[in-house]
Amino acid sequence: MPWYDDNHMWEIFYPCMFDEDSFTLANQQCQQILQLVAQPVASVLDLACGPGRHVLGFARQGLTVTGVDLSGFLLNQAANLIDQQGLDASLVQADLLAFQPQDSFDLITNLFTSFGYYPKPADNQQVLNNAHRWLNPGGTLVIDTFGKEQAAHAIEPVHCTEYVNGDLRFERPILINDMSVYANEWILVRGDQAHRWEYEHFVYSAHELTQMLQTAGFQQVTIFGSLTGDDYDLTAERLVAVAHK
Repeated sequence: MPWYDDNHMWEIFYPCMFDEDSFTLANQQCQQILQLVAQPVASVLDLACGPGRHVLGFARQGLTVTGVDLSGFLLNQAANLIDQQGLDASLVQADLLAFQPQDSFDLITNLFTSFGYYPKPADNQQVLNNAHRWLNPGGTLVIDTFGKEQAAHAIEPVHCTEYVNGDLRFERPILINDMSVYANEWILVRGDQAHRWEYEHFVYSAHELTQMLQTAGFQQVTIFGSLTGDDYDLTAERLVAVAHK
């Protein structure tokens, strides 16, 4: 079973990964994304939507929104929030390689470092190929991740994060396989228990991601350092690709 298909892991780490502030931030990011795209958007597909943070944000904008994710646990969280907030959105449980939407979209998003999860490079390329195929003519794909440049520049051998609820999360990240893969170990201390989780995924430079998007068929690719359109330079904390079909 791939690490991202472990519902037990998502359930344990959910409180520290998806707190209330993260939902507030996602709502702001949806507005930033629409400004960054700078063209009319009526329909959105959020790939690897998790607990629906951005699905909720786009739905509040009155858009037709579909979120797809493999995790049943995370989608259940999203469905509950959609119902509680009286919003309208569709959720689909599927692997991104097997997903077959019935409609096409004006905007497709892949956010919160949710790209590069497949262990075969060709499968990660296929995700981009699929996104290009699913977009309406003139549609846009927005990817928000952290780039190889950030990973190499800012990686810390060991660091700790303390949360309001008292949780402590220790991380031990490293770049492996000629710096093509980001591998990390999380140790979560909650009360008198410790939970351990290991994961790894491909990490790309801005140039590598641009080439992959062009291979998928995108005609125009612009790289930013944030969802607010900052330059991609040594101060950038994110790698944001905006690719137009």
